[in-house]
Amino acid sequence: MDTIFQELPGDLKKIAEVAGIEAAVKIAVAFRGTYLYIHALDSLKRILRDEEIRREYGQGSKVRDLSLRFGLTERQIKRILGEPPLCVVPEVLSDLLRN
Repeated sequence: MDTIFQELPGDLKKIAEVAGIEAAVKIAVAFRGTYLYIHALDSLKRILRDEEIRREYGQGSKVRDLSLRFGLTERQIKRILGEPPLCVVPEVLSDLLRN
């Protein structure tokens, strides 16, 4: 198994370290020779942060306290509270995104 791992080229080795050799090979087959750019997860982290702001506000936290805690202006907090959630981030992803 180590020899297969050692033979993985470039970034596939990194993918195998994180997700396993099987996932790395599946990705290599699906995207064979294609340049693949993996975006940062900022938008998902923002959705998660906004969920947390709504939850804490619903539990009685004040807008001012939330702005200090999350490093946002009170106006930004009010805007977030006034918008409907874009989506719900599954708990399993929430745990990964917090790390």
